[in-house]
Amino acid sequence: MLFPRPAAPSFARVRRAVKRTLFSVGYYHRRLLQLEFPGVAILCYHGVRGVGEQTPFNELHVTQETFERHCRLLSQACNPISLDDFRAARQGTRRLPARPVIVTFDDGYRAVLDRALPVLERYGIPAAVFACSASVLQSHHFWFDVLCRREGEAAVLRARALSYDEWRTVVQSFETTADLCETHRPLTRSELERLAASPLIEIGGHTTSHPTLALAPVAEQRREIEGCRASLQQAINKPVDAFAYPYGGLYQDFLPETVDVVRDAGFTLAFTTRESFATLDVNLFQIPRFVMLDSVGDVELAHRLVHSWPAAGVVA
Repeated sequence: MLFPRPAAPSFARVRRAVKRTLFSVGYYHRRLLQLEFPGVAILCYHGVRGVGEQTPFNELHVTQETFERHCRLLSQACNPISLDDFRAARQGTRRLPARPVIVTFDDGYRAVLDRALPVLERYGIPAAVFACSASVLQSHHFWFDVLCRREGEAAVLRARALSYDEWRTVVQSFETTADLCETHRPLTRSELERLAASPLIEIGGHTTSHPTLALAPVAEQRREIEGCRASLQQAINKPVDAFAYPYGGLYQDFLPETVDVVRDAGFTLAFTTRESFATLDVNLFQIPRFVMLDSVGDVELAHRLVHSWPAAGVVA
């Protein structure tokens, strides 16, 4: 009797196996310790989920184990810095270390306080948290999470492509109060205050309600951006000087005129999701970041820091 030959391993599986082997024998750690990054690697996270927890846009929410492994790698082989460190280096009052990394979180999820902060404290890693003020201060779910649960991710993509007035009508039709017992929800006002009290955390703005700013009239962009900064500053009684554009793509998600609104609102830094290292001469209102997914484990993150991201060069 003839037995079929086992299928040849796919190229992707072979690559993953090679990377795991290189990681296990310390190759990536040794290479990292020899490197000098071409700029700051700014990592863009969203939430941190528990073991087995399923969330809307699940890939955007790394597991606590994944986040722990990332932080261990960053603390062992890189140089985590704060936004203040970046500001000081930009002003010439502080030198950047050889492998600077900044950790950021978008939206303002409760899990950043409950799950991410203890890990950050364990490894001494600072972070910036860009919060949507309305959901946090009014204790209702992010509109995209509600719609995703009801109709799926495709429905969210369709909704965010609507005109601003149409989008606003859709969002208001299913505004949902967040239950404090839920694990996947926005921070509350008191939780935001607790997070802001940590010496490792800087709170930044992410608009009032997370629209596609490129589709909003300038007056509405101003309301979303200025209103967010004013509300967050009042809530935490601290300056809010950094901003992250929702979705983060120039022209598709925000426009050059949006940059002017952000600057006029009093922000001094603004972050995109264009993937590149951030050099010290970067446009401070279009600072690039690398979006982090749960499928990017510590092995893959190490490979990207050593090979993939430096090889891609720095985008001017």
